[in-house]
Amino acid sequence: MPDDSLKVKAYFDLYWQTFRNSYPDALNYALAAEELTKKLNREFEYADAKRVKSFALSGLGRNVEAKAALDEALEIFVRLNDKKMEADVLTELGYLDHIQSNFEDALNHYFAALELAKEVENKDNEARILNYVASIYKKQKLYDKAISHYKNALALVEELDFKPGISACLTNLAGVYMEVDRFEDALKYHEQALELKILMNDRLGQGRVLNNIGVVYNKLEDFKRAGPKFDEALALAQEVGDKNLYSDAMFGKVATAFGLGNFEESIRMSQNLMVQSKPLKDLELDLKLHKYLQGSYANLGDFEKAHSHALQRQVLSDSLYSKNMLSVTNELEAKYQNDQKTKEIELLASEKELQSLQLKKRETERNGIIVLTLLSLLLGGLFYNQFRIKKKANRELRELDELKSNFFANVSHEFRTPLTLIKGPIERLEQNPEESLDREDVKMIRRNANKVLGLVNQLLELSKIDQGKLKLKPTEGDVFKCLWAATSSFNSHAAQRNMDYRVQIPDTPLWASFDRDKLEKVVYNLLSNAFKFTPDGSLISFWASYKEGELNLQVSDSGKGISEEKLPFIFDRFYQVDGGSTREQGGSGIGLSLSKDLVALMDGTITVTSEEGKGTFFTVQLPVTKIETRRTKADAIRQIDSDKERPNPFELTKADKRKLPQILLVEDNADMRQFIKGNLLDLYRITEAHHGAAGVEKAKSMEPDLVITDLMMPKMDGIELCQILKSDLETSHLPIIMLTARAGMDNKIEGLESGADEYMTKPFNAKELRTRVKNLIAQRERLKQHFTDLENKVDPSKVATTSLDQKFLEKLLEVLEEEHSNPQFGVPQMQEAMAMSKTQLHRKLKALTNESPGELLRNFRLKRAAQLLSSKSDSVTQIAYQVGFNNLSYFAKCFKALYGVSPSSY
Repeated sequence: MPDDSLKVKAYFDLYWQTFRNSYPDALNYALAAEELTKKLNREFEYADAKRVKSFALSGLGRNVEAKAALDEALEIFVRLNDKKMEADVLTELGYLDHIQSNFEDALNHYFAALELAKEVENKDNEARILNYVASIYKKQKLYDKAISHYKNALALVEELDFKPGISACLTNLAGVYMEVDRFEDALKYHEQALELKILMNDRLGQGRVLNNIGVVYNKLEDFKRAGPKFDEALALAQEVGDKNLYSDAMFGKVATAFGLGNFEESIRMSQNLMVQSKPLKDLELDLKLHKYLQGSYANLGDFEKAHSHALQRQVLSDSLYSKNMLSVTNELEAKYQNDQKTKEIELLASEKELQSLQLKKRETERNGIIVLTLLSLLLGGLFYNQFRIKKKANRELRELDELKSNFFANVSHEFRTPLTLIKGPIERLEQNPEESLDREDVKMIRRNANKVLGLVNQLLELSKIDQGKLKLKPTEGDVFKCLWAATSSFNSHAAQRNMDYRVQIPDTPLWASFDRDKLEKVVYNLLSNAFKFTPDGSLISFWASYKEGELNLQVSDSGKGISEEKLPFIFDRFYQVDGGSTREQGGSGIGLSLSKDLVALMDGTITVTSEEGKGTFFTVQLPVTKIETRRTKADAIRQIDSDKERPNPFELTKADKRKLPQILLVEDNADMRQFIKGNLLDLYRITEAHHGAAGVEKAKSMEPDLVITDLMMPKMDGIELCQILKSDLETSHLPIIMLTARAGMDNKIEGLESGADEYMTKPFNAKELRTRVKNLIAQRERLKQHFTDLENKVDPSKVATTSLDQKFLEKLLEVLEEEHSNPQFGVPQMQEAMAMSKTQLHRKLKALTNESPGELLRNFRLKRAAQLLSSKSDSVTQIAYQVGFNNLSYFAKCFKALYGVSPSSY
């Protein structure tokens, strides 16, 4: 028997040791204790085993079984007349109803337990019951009753001098006062609770109360006093390793930074907390963080990011709503299942009530069906709402994907063009090691290498900004001297384009601690933008001034300006005012976005105004603290003199009169034109056009043997140029090579469908380009030779390269067949029949057949005469008349010149 008693005690001890970590293990020990006490007929321990068993069952969600166990325990304790335990069991029954939101039943149990606790003078349990009752009133928003019961509980635990209970009551009272906006009262009770936590050396409790005090100060908008409280709470959270307290305190710091107007700090802490709290999967915390992120970005003027966080906040709100609705659904289902089980138990307990129970069961089933139907409709509405949100998000993602696709297409062009110009001279040097690169080639390589490096650096800095890793690296120096160095790098460019480039920077030194690299990048991006979109010979100005701790920079141009509807978006990532393939200047759409981010990093502002047709005006304001030094003044305000004319290094000063095939080169990049011309100039005459529209004009006014064109150009792109040239009878015969940075198969197909004979992607091999040019010109010569072949019958499909040329030749041959025997039919009549001018007809026939109209008509008649002479169908005289010659001696002379023998000897 003593051994059995020890076993019972051991089972209860093991139960309490495992209860907080494993409900299943605790339940097993409770069942073992229940079985053994029943065997020993020890009613008190048996009832207590059932009581503690209910705790484990409740923790496992088996509330019906938990209630049955408590009911059995209550019955035993009532029989034993143990009012203390009877009060405890009634309290547990009330708590079981409480957690299932059955507040009316819970209050009935609590008040019954309270009466018993008062009767047996169990003040500890009495205080516990009063706290439970107060928490129900708080949930029901009956705040006066809640405060009254919490204060009664506080009085009891103070009488017992039970410090943990006192601390809990003080914290509960503060919580109620927070809900009714009585923040001063809440602060008073929190501070009293903090004193007790310190006295008890409860480090975790101290951290929680400090966090609550910080929340109160935030509510009072006393943010300077809130911050230190959250810092202390954070330190304690890290000390005890409590992740929930750490998240609560960090969120408090986010709210404090936002309240102080430190929006960038609020953003940084929000993003860090969002990453750190991922394992907690706290949707409510994420929802609140997105609210502050939205507000912070909106206050900083970054409405795109604010909008993004607003969308994420909406998605989280819907997810939380769905989660809550799912919880409600599960609760309703649980209640339904509980009701079912209760009815089944009652059915088994009494056969007399069978009919009544069956009726109630049918009613319950009917109600269940109604509830499930309502739940189905509710879930359907939720799914539809989620579908609508997802559809909206997908649309926005598609728009973002399109924006990024345009960016990558443009940035690939920005990379491929300079890479071609770097790779080409190096390949030429590799193929001809005995030669050396001239100075202009070296300069071109360095210029384009710097261009690629600059673009890569910009992309890396954008990535660092997105990750929050880009930091300022200030050093002491002369700010104005740095600005002189940055602006003077555009002097030669301005002179080359005959632009009035004015720079005004004060002559006095401005010694300060600043990030030289980031300031130079902002200036360089703004000036580069001004030069890109301002025509030659226009005005560009740069002003700098310093006043009252603020550096002011102003950049203006007299370019075409920006429309009012596009102006708000020019600082957006990847945005380009002209995003098509015919834009006037290249670019990736990241320069101005990077400039804005860099200015924000330096705690400055950047603004822009613009008017179409008049120009654009950028203003940058940066906080700079001047450091007094003994440095001497500079000479005077320096003015850039950009009026001096400088010759274009790529401009040919003399006409090329060599007897070589002529190529029309249409390319907007001067370095690329120079590179291609340098590789072809020894074998061909080169004529240049700076954009597609000029290319079309020159193709029609001159007689090129071949056209080389870029795809992306201002005013008219390569696709449109090809379509115009190939659809015009005057130029349809011209072979065209298209060069482009767009390497996709769809782009290649588009280029070939537009009429291009060859499609080459950058960077290309210069030797391959020479070979393709040579082959296309040779192909045209073979087609001409086929037409003039004395033995072959002319087939237009073999001579023409396009359907338009084939139709032209077919019509021409049809006219010649009908009119060659008419001695009055000559070149004027041929022009009229073909509806072409003399010059147009001459150019077209020379290009297709290498013969003039007169030569073509004469040789056609002579070839027909040769056919008739071979068949001996008639005399020489009659044949001459049949083919349109009315002068026999002229016929004989022309025939001998073509075939080498007289007509009579043929």
